[in-house]
Amino acid sequence: MTSMFTALFSRDPVKEFPFDLLNKYPDVEQFSVFSLYSGKSRTTQEDVSIFCANLKDLGYLLAQKAAACLKKIKTLRHPSILLYLDSIQTDTLIYIVTEAVVPFTSYVRNLKEFSNFKEVASWGLYSVANAVSFLSQDVKCVHNNINCHSIYVNKSGEWKLFGFEYLISYEDEPEALQKPGEFEQYAAPEVRDGRVVLKNNWTVDAYGYGCFVWEVFNGPLSDASLLKNPNSIPKEIQKDVRLLLHPAISSRLSVGDFVRRNRVTGGFFTNPVVDNLLFLEEFHLKDSNEQCAMLNSLSNILDQFPKDIQVHKILSRINEMIKFSNVGCSAIPALIKIGKLLGEEEYQIHVIPSVVAMFASQDRITRVRLLEQLEHFIDHLKPDVVNEKIFPPLVTGLLDTSASIREHTMKFFSESLLPMESTTSAFGQPAGAAFRCVCIPVELVKQRSVDADGETQYRCGFRIGGGIDQDPAQSPAGYPDSGIYITSVEPGGAAEQCGLRKDDKILQANGCDLTMATHEQAASVQIAPKLNYKNLNENLTRHFLRILIKDEQPGIRTNCCIALGKIAPYLQPEVRQKILIPSFCRSMKDPFPPARIAGILALSATEQFYPLKSVAVAILPSLTVLMIDPEKQVRENAFRSCKGFMEKLEKASENPEIIPKLESEVNMRYSAGSFAQNMPQWASRALSSLTTKFQKPVSSLLARSDLKEEAASTKKHQAEDFTPSSDGKNPTATTPTTTNTSCTASSTVVANSTFTAASSSTVVKSESELLDKFKSDWNSWDDDWDSEQTPAKQQTATTDLNDDDKFSMQTEVNDVNEEIDWATGEDWQGWDELLSSPAVVAKSVLTERKSKHHQKSDFKNVNNGISF
Repeated sequence: MTSMFTALFSRDPVKEFPFDLLNKYPDVEQFSVFSLYSGKSRTTQEDVSIFCANLKDLGYLLAQKAAACLKKIKTLRHPSILLYLDSIQTDTLIYIVTEAVVPFTSYVRNLKEFSNFKEVASWGLYSVANAVSFLSQDVKCVHNNINCHSIYVNKSGEWKLFGFEYLISYEDEPEALQKPGEFEQYAAPEVRDGRVVLKNNWTVDAYGYGCFVWEVFNGPLSDASLLKNPNSIPKEIQKDVRLLLHPAISSRLSVGDFVRRNRVTGGFFTNPVVDNLLFLEEFHLKDSNEQCAMLNSLSNILDQFPKDIQVHKILSRINEMIKFSNVGCSAIPALIKIGKLLGEEEYQIHVIPSVVAMFASQDRITRVRLLEQLEHFIDHLKPDVVNEKIFPPLVTGLLDTSASIREHTMKFFSESLLPMESTTSAFGQPAGAAFRCVCIPVELVKQRSVDADGETQYRCGFRIGGGIDQDPAQSPAGYPDSGIYITSVEPGGAAEQCGLRKDDKILQANGCDLTMATHEQAASVQIAPKLNYKNLNENLTRHFLRILIKDEQPGIRTNCCIALGKIAPYLQPEVRQKILIPSFCRSMKDPFPPARIAGILALSATEQFYPLKSVAVAILPSLTVLMIDPEKQVRENAFRSCKGFMEKLEKASENPEIIPKLESEVNMRYSAGSFAQNMPQWASRALSSLTTKFQKPVSSLLARSDLKEEAASTKKHQAEDFTPSSDGKNPTATTPTTTNTSCTASSTVVANSTFTAASSSTVVKSESELLDKFKSDWNSWDDDWDSEQTPAKQQTATTDLNDDDKFSMQTEVNDVNEEIDWATGEDWQGWDELLSSPAVVAKSVLTERKSKHHQKSDFKNVNNGISF
């Protein structure tokens, strides 16, 4: 029993102190009884500050002051008073643990270099004034030590009051105001003269606050006589500062009055920095309209705040608003802008949770704004986050009744979740310098792979910034123009090993010219694979097929076809065999010309995935129909595509020994460069063209009644005969024109690189406008086309594509895919029902197919097509 009590009382509390002392800040003890150390919690790893007092070295009187400081800070709670966390006190030392801070004197030296120093300083002075007023009015105390050495600044840029060694109550004796000689310059005249009366006396702290204001703009005070010269103090407060420092007590201005006199229109404490930070402090008291208005304007003034305030104060408030208020839409611009200042670890902690929460929001505007800002955060989304938290709510956007939501969601899947096959990038120095070409080998990229939940993620190891839509003057790095620059290079990464450096200017990536690219176009190149097998091969493809069949917006159907063509290399071979030919040929019969073009280009870009028999039996017959399409661009692409497929068949016919190799590519699984190296030049060009033809949908504001009227109008126009134009000239093409960007594959390639081909958007104003254009040009075709455009034969221009359509692609591919059971496996149940809708196949054909269970039938020529 005795030994137990001996062990209990002989414990060393310092050894059990749950904080580690790290670095010491110099010169703090010159004006304080404490030394200041940075520290870290052993349990939470949180950064803290530790004030240490060695009582043996201080002597009896100063040791008493240190103990008094500990006693006071334990009981004081105020937003502008240093936050107490823990402490330890023995006969020889005192440790006070607080939030992490730095001395004001070292902080303000760096802050003065900030362009908006005066307004930021006004916020700090406002905070300290509130703390002083709290002590004098609520606590009934005199701080008696207000100067630049008793102020500390936390990581949020908030100025906090400490230095309570000399704090006394109004009830104490006046002699308690006396301090050591090193504080003589801060002593109020009445204290030096011994004529002070403490009861309800705020004048001592008012004088100290006046000294502090002088020090903020002029540096530490060394002699009281310097106070007579305001020097760098802003003119608007010079008069009030003189009143704070007035030698006569009766004429001295109180700290509270100083704030009130300057918190008026045009006053020192009325500016965007103070107004917005106060609004954030009182956000929960404002109504929703005020909250949204403030957040909408916040992103435009963020540059007026230093980085520490943006990251640790404003961002934390924004995250609280997103979590507890319905203001996510308005908060997105500021959230994204501040996120650019964060490192990857901080981004995952402070931004990604809010992004995930907003994707789950039921507010449509919030989801659209997120998708519009996608390029700013997609690179930070980890595969497990995308598949588990982003994909489920996001995919519902493909089912939304709003065309705008569906279009932005489709663009997300098309541009942001899928890898490209190769990276060949030319990088050069800014204007006038010779450029060099850097090709990052796949072996180096694989060395930097990261495994997440069984999915392998590859990284090249660099980030980009800039663009023609960005102001170079606002660039933190001060780039000389609006080009695309490398902003950081991962140490030891593939990019660094290949010689890429920070501030390199990117001229090309994947064969795409980035010298005049917007940030969004360049950022869409920075993509990594994120969807897992189930979400990509099962869930997403189901939604794509539904959109191709049922979506009433032609632009969205076009986008869906483009997206399906882009994801084709990453689908499993068995999935590709089931869906690609029916889907693309469905688009080739769409009444919307860009959709037909997208179907043609998608087939061309994915030609290596089709067996030779499918090419001859299913693809070529579909393409030949489009050779007499009313639209010139459709005909041109059909001829070009057909020529490429014919070349493949001719090559196989002339060299039968290569057929096994060609057929083996059909079931090839994706690997770095495997498709790019074997892709014909014409298919490579088609892929590039496909990437640049991403359409915008018809405006979501069109009412359903309007859509019905347009559909009826479409049917009426499409039934009219074509006649030559009066001037004998060919009509102007109504499909939007785009610039094709070549994307030539390199022999040295990178799988899942952070750089891929950029894509641009072509605006399609509305379906009604296009139909009006069709009508105006309807009678301007040559006589040679007349016989092919009768209502009976104009199958590609009908709104109901499959009524009496014997050329259904489902019919054509029955023989080709007879080895595949579409209804086999739980995962694919429902495909028959989906593909057998009236928009795709003739019911009689599908019924015959089911009854015979894939029995091979003879081909017969039936009018324009082939049936069993």
